[in-house]
Amino acid sequence: MNVKRVLIYIAIGLLVLGLAIFFFMNQQINKYAKQDFSMINIAGLPDGIYQGSASALLVTARVEVTVRAGQILEVKLLDHNHGPGYGAEAICDNIVKTNSPDVDGISGATASSIVIKAAVLEALKSELAP
Repeated sequence: MNVKRVLIYIAIGLLVLGLAIFFFMNQQINKYAKQDFSMINIAGLPDGIYQGSASALLVTARVEVTVRAGQILEVKLLDHNHGPGYGAEAICDNIVKTNSPDVDGISGATASSIVIKAAVLEALKSELAP
């Protein structure tokens, strides 16, 4: 009887922990999603290689963005920890094609897409910081 009760408490504890992780990750994803990804004037950025990162608990990304002559030439995904969003890496090509982090997310990899876009935005904003 005691073993059964302990197992029930462990199961309830794991459920509460899982829900808390989901809630906090979702909160961070929503914060990133509300950013204005079109706020950066790429044409006004000096040539260079910029690094940025973003994290939403279980989903993290670190990127390197190459800018030359007012164009995003390359977005390298240096590090990407994710859940099931394996296809999100394709968003890097979309950012280069549109010359902006303001692109649609990858279906089935929404959280990863948002975190990668937030990392790119952070990299580009790093040049604007004093």
